Amino acid sequence: MSSEQYDADYFLRGKQTGKSLYEDYRWLPELTTPMAATMIRHLGIKKSDAILDFGCARGYTVRAFRELGYNAWGYDISEWAIDNADEIVKEYLSCANESTLWYRYFDWIIAKDVLEHIEDLDSIIKTLRTARKGIFIVVPLANGKQYDVLDYEADITHIHRQPLQWWVGHFHQVGWSVEARYRIRGIKDNYAGYPTGNGFIVARRIEA
Repeated sequence: MSSEQYDADYFLRGKQTGKSLYEDYRWLPELTTPMAATMIRHLGIKKSDAILDFGCARGYTVRAFRELGYNAWGYDISEWAIDNADEIVKEYLSCANESTLWYRYFDWIIAKDVLEHIEDLDSIIKTLRTARKGIFIVVPLANGKQYDVLDYEADITHIHRQPLQWWVGHFHQVGWSVEARYRIRGIKDNYAGYPTGNGFIVARRIEA
């Protein structure tokens, strides 16, 4: 995965350029703030918890968390996205190499619409397991060849086209509990008409 792929064309002119589904990707509080609130309720995130949005793009989910009073940071591989991030939260975002990022310990790591882009998946999931409480994953689902939601085929950076159980298998590990479902109301509601279009996975660290 190359950071150069995720440029202005990808985020602002995705449909026009044939790179992605994005068109003028911008701050939409009426959508992003309720989504962040849903994550908080569903995961049981506390005000004292540190949250990392892994694959934060321009930082809008980080902004939503922070405006709700939560401690959130973001990381993205795209230099363009971080350079052109929301100025309100830009200081909380990073495009640094992993070796300089993960000295910080986060209670929750969120990766929404991210892992399907990553070739070295096992390595990244191992990194995500540094979370002290849990990981929340949202991924588009497929049958191994084609996404259930055909719109997802429009993103040329998508690599993995797999069903929910394939994804779940990557998160099972001793000391973790894994929950998976096809729907969480309040997140990706625009695809509610596709019963198996998206997967929502919560991997929680089991307290000793």
